[in-house]
Amino acid sequence: MKFLYRIRILFQILFFLFFLFLFFQAVFPYKPVVPSEFFLQWSPLTALLTFLSSHRLYAGMIPAGVLLFLTIFLGRFFCGWICPLGALIDFADLFIKRKRKLRRDATTFRWLKFGILALLVVMALFSVQFAWFFDPLALTNRTFATTLYPMLAVLTESVFGWLWPIAFLQPALMSIHEFLESWLLPVNLHFVAQGIPIFLFFLGILLLNLISKRFWCRNVCPLGALLGLFSKFRILERTVDEEGCVSCKICPADCRMNAIEDNFVDFSKVECIDSLECVSTCPTQAVTYRFNLKDPKPSKIDFSRRRFLQSLGSGVLAAGLFKIDLVNRDVRGDHVRPPGALPEDVFLEQCIRCQACVRICSTTGGLLQPAWLEMGLEGIWSPIGNPREGYCEFTCNLCGEVCPTHAIQLLDLATKQKTRIGTAFFDHDRCIPWNSGDNCMVCQEHCPTPEKAIVFREGNFVTAEGTLKRVKFPYVKEDLCIGCGICVTKCPVEGTPGIFLTADGAEREEI
Repeated sequence: MKFLYRIRILFQILFFLFFLFLFFQAVFPYKPVVPSEFFLQWSPLTALLTFLSSHRLYAGMIPAGVLLFLTIFLGRFFCGWICPLGALIDFADLFIKRKRKLRRDATTFRWLKFGILALLVVMALFSVQFAWFFDPLALTNRTFATTLYPMLAVLTESVFGWLWPIAFLQPALMSIHEFLESWLLPVNLHFVAQGIPIFLFFLGILLLNLISKRFWCRNVCPLGALLGLFSKFRILERTVDEEGCVSCKICPADCRMNAIEDNFVDFSKVECIDSLECVSTCPTQAVTYRFNLKDPKPSKIDFSRRRFLQSLGSGVLAAGLFKIDLVNRDVRGDHVRPPGALPEDVFLEQCIRCQACVRICSTTGGLLQPAWLEMGLEGIWSPIGNPREGYCEFTCNLCGEVCPTHAIQLLDLATKQKTRIGTAFFDHDRCIPWNSGDNCMVCQEHCPTPEKAIVFREGNFVTAEGTLKRVKFPYVKEDLCIGCGICVTKCPVEGTPGIFLTADGAEREEI
């Protein structure tokens, strides 16, 4: 029966490669074979909690519903066969040697994932959507978009930089670089804010393997808890030939979810992820998986009534604390959202911080970055514009196309090019014509609107010596500015630019 285990490993690798394929095809120009947001829409956790918090349904919830339906019959196969975070945890486990004193094979912390799920549900009912923090699909995509892929690009370019002085290698290096740039490396390196905390959180998940195999999946992951609830009555069961079982204790020792009971026969349908290790390692081949349509028996959920009530109370408390958070209006008003973003409250309820928009934006203008506290506690890691580092490309509307939850609505290009996400204003203390009396037209040259949103009016500039100087002073025509931010990006002033972008006038109606 080892071939079944090997098939499971093969599927796990193939699904992870599929995840990477979708990630890497999210570039400008966008010509997807499969929509890059497809994988992200398979999470029932984000689908459920965005629905509870926003009271909205969207087509992207359908795959999540299909997965829940299959889980009723097959159990938590998603965790063992498909989940990219699970695959990375299993891969990391190959390099981790657990110290005996750190082993925790008991079921002490199993309740925690159900507690987190209950807490998240209560928070969602109060319109605080926090699924994005724990959801394995959003978490994995976020880590790749903000740390792993940028690190890969920077380090690869560094290696090319080291080798380039070797003259006879240059033709080969150029060919290899062109090949990598065609599918892997970005045309321009993109640097992302919040990469370090996002990576440290991801690293912490992997290091939990020091305590036990798949500690995150066993005890923390609320998606695993949700799938476990639907697996309670699964009909695909692990069966043991009791006459063939020699009580060698191998299967419970190898089970990465600690789902096998002490009698080696019974198992927890709630915890089992169909990894098939017990089938593979059984020396007498006494373990098999079969469908039991006649008398499927439910498994117990390790979640006491007291823990449940404690989780509900914690959810109410957490939601209240998030709701009373005072957002600095000045800071919030200095940041723009992507074109097509829903009104702020709804946007925060539907955004799962997967950074898919940040990822694809990095291949065009590079305006979007993950926020920290600029938009308040609820806005952590949501996408905001940083126009000093990048701008919203006038010919691009891809952030709305790849958003898995439609927190960013897809605008057709003509509509997007007229949609205002903010308004630029000149800082007369920093702008070159206003401050030093020298002509500068960089902002106007880059303004992409058909009728320039930046115009000049000639006037007198009084120098420090008191003489008059004729200068072209720039002005923003607010009715034409769409807030793309390219004027801020291209401003040649070092440090604080001569023009800045605010969210003033942003159009965020739901279409």
